Amino acid sequence: METSWRSRLEPWPVALFCAITLFIWTNRIWLAWTNDEDTVAEKLVWSTPITLFVIAAAVLAVTMLRTRAGERPAAFATGVKVFAAGTVAYWGIRFPMIALADHDVGFKVVHGVLAAVSVAAAVGAWRSVPSSRP
Repeated sequence: METSWRSRLEPWPVALFCAITLFIWTNRIWLAWTNDEDTVAEKLVWSTPITLFVIAAAVLAVTMLRTRAGERPAAFATGVKVFAAGTVAYWGIRFPMIALADHDVGFKVVHGVLAAVSVAAAVGAWRSVPSSRP
């Protein structure tokens, strides 16, 4: 059986979902806390989803790197699906708020791309893990 670190990243769509999420949301931490227009309270509010996304992606990524695909706990697939559903729900709510707000077109386009990439990765991750149904 293959035991390299690459084999531990299977299923690949989950690894990609974690990587995309970590890239997007760790960059957002810096943006949230360097924005001089927001109050500390607003920065804390923005930090809530950021923190949840980073923790979820990190936990799944560490689980993948520490265990082989066939040896992961049953809760792994559930975790992937909850994380994926949360991502789709977040962007399903947040992107319309951004699109309808008074933002520059560039801001809306960037967030539209982030939403589309995140949702596509979430759906791919969901589909790549086994169903819990018998």
